[in-house]
Amino acid sequence: MKHYLKQTKSTISNWTTEQDCFLIENNSLPIHELIEHLPFSEEEIRVRRAVLGLVRRDKQMKIY
Repeated sequence: MKHYLKQTKSTISNWTTEQDCFLIENNSLPIHELIEHLPFSEEEIRVRRAVLGLVRRDKQMKIY
């Protein structure tokens, strides 16, 4: 059985490359600390983490 990846919509992001890098490098920080360093709301940060695949990565890492 083949598994197909969901097609993602190409969206224009308000996030800069530097902000994405900060989020990736500091993904382990609590959400309230990320809010202090990034000019986005909690919901925007959670959505961006999902878009970047950080949520899936966290789930995969918890298995080990």
